[in-house]
Amino acid sequence: MIEVRGLRISFGGRTVIDGIDLSVPAGSTLVLMGKNGSGKSVILKAMSGLIDYEGTIVLNGTDIRELYRDRGRAGSGTGGLRVAYVFQKGGLFDSMNVYDNVAFGLRRLGEPEESIAELVAGSLARVGLRGSEAKLIAELSGGMQKRVGIARAVCMSPNIIFFDDPTAGLDPILSDSIADLMVEIKSSLNTTSITVTHDAAVARKVGDSIALLYGGRIVHRGDSAGFFTGDDPYARQFIEGGIEGPIDIF
Repeated sequence: MIEVRGLRISFGGRTVIDGIDLSVPAGSTLVLMGKNGSGKSVILKAMSGLIDYEGTIVLNGTDIRELYRDRGRAGSGTGGLRVAYVFQKGGLFDSMNVYDNVAFGLRRLGEPEESIAELVAGSLARVGLRGSEAKLIAELSGGMQKRVGIARAVCMSPNIIFFDDPTAGLDPILSDSIADLMVEIKSSLNTTSITVTHDAAVARKVGDSIALLYGGRIVHRGDSAGFFTGDDPYARQFIEGGIEGPIDIF
């Protein structure tokens, strides 16, 4: 479902991503882990067509340069492929209430308002926010805002979801509830996803495979169980938070 070949991303002459390859089968979840500032979120932004890059990114057989050519009509001419993005800090519009935030993407796609109302209600119910349509974003807790962001993504009936650190800033209980929600969405909608997270518990729960990013490259890739129990020096240092090892702490 997702194929990345020779991906390179630079800013101001500084290379952030230096020629990585990734492959994510349909219906599975890849977790991207790595130090702060290693470029994990940058990869998601490139896959979403938000920033320029070198190399090739293909979603469901279509190069994203073609997929995103006509903004606001993603999926047109691509077999109905829809891609959703859950932003790290929610990415919600403060000037809109919950309903209008969740409905935003559907309106861009020209869905009739009657269908939007039904889809918004169903999406909010799925994330445990039934009846919150009229609330303003400022009235919501951090965890509720995360759930609204996920509802907005789910409302699009996406084939692919990019989760950018969806539990950042949440306590362990809320983080676990968000992870459970992500697993339920994957199971019920059969979505393919890439999740950026620093949370080992979340990675264990949602990930089918895990890739560790360091120095602009993927230094370890394997199934979730092997990542946490294996003896790869990069993975072990990252999991244990050790000072000694191949990963420079500075």
